[in-house]
Amino acid sequence: MKNRQTLLMEKARNDASFNTLELTCLIYGGYDNVERRRAAFERVETRLGVRDNKKLPRCYTGYTREDAYNEGLEEGKAAFEDGLQHQHAFFETMTPRCQLSNASPFGLTGPMFEATVRFCGLKEQKDVWLPLTKSGQIIGAYCQTELGHGTFVRGIETTATFDQQTDKLILNSPSVSSTKFWPGALGFSCTHAIVLARLVVNNTDHGPHFFVVQLRSLDDGTPLPGITLGDIGPKMSYNGTCNGFASFDHVRIPRMNMLMRYSQLDADGSYIRHGQPQLLYATMLALRGVILKISGLQLAQAVTIATRYSVVREQGVGFGDKSTTETVIFAYKTQHFRLLTIAAKSYAIFFISEAYRKEYADLILQQEMSDHSGLPYMHCLASGLKAWSTQTVADGAEDARKCCGGHGYMMISGIPDITATATALATLEGENYVLWQQVGRYLFKCLDNLEARKLIEPQMTYVAEQYKSYLNNVTPKMCPAQGNDFLDHAVQLSIYRHRALRLMTKAWVSVRSSSKPVAEAWSEHMLSIIDAGRAHIEYIILLSFVNAVATLPVCISGELHTVLDNLCSLFALSNLINPTSVNVISFIEDGHLSSTQLDRTRSIVSHLLERLRPEAIALTDAWDFTDASLRSALGCWDGNVYERIMSWVKQMPINQKAWNENQGVYQPGWREWIEPVLKANL
Repeated sequence: MKNRQTLLMEKARNDASFNTLELTCLIYGGYDNVERRRAAFERVETRLGVRDNKKLPRCYTGYTREDAYNEGLEEGKAAFEDGLQHQHAFFETMTPRCQLSNASPFGLTGPMFEATVRFCGLKEQKDVWLPLTKSGQIIGAYCQTELGHGTFVRGIETTATFDQQTDKLILNSPSVSSTKFWPGALGFSCTHAIVLARLVVNNTDHGPHFFVVQLRSLDDGTPLPGITLGDIGPKMSYNGTCNGFASFDHVRIPRMNMLMRYSQLDADGSYIRHGQPQLLYATMLALRGVILKISGLQLAQAVTIATRYSVVREQGVGFGDKSTTETVIFAYKTQHFRLLTIAAKSYAIFFISEAYRKEYADLILQQEMSDHSGLPYMHCLASGLKAWSTQTVADGAEDARKCCGGHGYMMISGIPDITATATALATLEGENYVLWQQVGRYLFKCLDNLEARKLIEPQMTYVAEQYKSYLNNVTPKMCPAQGNDFLDHAVQLSIYRHRALRLMTKAWVSVRSSSKPVAEAWSEHMLSIIDAGRAHIEYIILLSFVNAVATLPVCISGELHTVLDNLCSLFALSNLINPTSVNVISFIEDGHLSSTQLDRTRSIVSHLLERLRPEAIALTDAWDFTDASLRSALGCWDGNVYERIMSWVKQMPINQKAWNENQGVYQPGWREWIEPVLKANL
């Protein structure tokens, strides 16, 4: 039965100028892929019994750590078996809830274990391990992080010492801090792991290498001799998997369990390296690409929930309005500014993730031909995009929660778990501020090479073409744009490019001209270096958004093209005037933009918001999230918010027990604590 909220949702959905399915097909690669994806979600959700949005999801029933893990196992098994049976990879890098796959106990087998074997193993090693993972005969984890060592990979302590007499490698954890700690599925799920350890041959330390290690018996799951495994306990999120710890007490593994594509260890103890040590970390480049994509989906989930709630939630009668009819909160400028700019960022992440995927595919082809020249640029790009996207998503998801008012604070809104999960992404696979420094190092190397008249990567052409004018301070300071010029993507790009070049050359000069040792100069100017790295990455992101809009398939309708063009401009221009934008002052501190130009930009942003307001529900619907994947009383597709909230809270176990067993009284609390206070003679 329809009610006020469902009618408001229908109206908001019908206001769009474009066909939502058209954008969905653009996101997921065509109609056939959309249909296959929908069918996969329907099968898995039906098997799990979670498609009825009238039922309170199990995760809100106060379940224990063990309950959460069991649910993760059930969901992971269903997703894995569906992919195996129907030959698809929809759940290889993400769960049916659109979380990163490491949220599932089965989730790291493909993106980490398989990827490492595929990239770093010899053909004969791939022939052994990959068929086992593909058929589900083993479950893999990726063990790099240690209790005392995270981002600093070279500092890991776990050793793999070669014993020539037995042709075995002896894996050992020499200290408490060397315990492998945090890897997903390590606690109780995986049977095998890729273990990163220092290879020691004849007392020579050759640094970190990858080893395939069986951890548990395939018969009964018991840890193999010398291996201690366990779960690290409850976390802010990701409790459906068993992030764990592992320590090794002189565990012997075959020599051929060392992945040897880039480093060879022979039976006589001879060691030969076939490439740069950095090649071992190419798996991380792939994973950071996955993180980039999934982080965008998580931001899209949060803004979908908040936008759907905002078009049915009525509050206040507006300024100067004599009507007694309340106003939907999405009509308020602050509300649709916040949510539409978040939506724009979610699409910016989508388009840059597509560009990154293509860059990574090109890198793999180059490396197949022993051309590793593109690796430094990809490392810079992966580091910067991971840092920018995950922080943007963590901040954006939290702001989306705030846009839902008090109801957004309830777990059943669905956003708190998204926020907690997004927060994890800002830390795992490299702490963001460390990654920004890696971007800065690459930018400095580019400038060093240019000054030495050496070539740099073609993707950095904009630096090569203009850096000299910035070093010599002869570039025009004032942006010449006026009026509607700011809607021109070329103008937007020039503003971002100017900022990036100015900040990177300024930071480079500060460090290189310092009389202090390089390490001290670097530390002194670190904040400027990070600002430069962020400015470069934001320019690259905007460039990818602009290019994506400019090269949309010819079959895309004019209406959708206009919406995406406006969304791109909103992304570019809102960052110039939003006081919450990171380092927003860097756009104007050198006088490149005047106060008059900023006022014009604000006016244009306001105009863009009015044009995009009717498109909001369609822009979020296009992500095609199921109600089961959102788990939100506020964000269900039909908009029936209030009835669903009351239905779900009435199903809470604490309420059911009180009503069904004790006439509406929570007896343990009443008898033990409340009643004694009421009857005490105080």
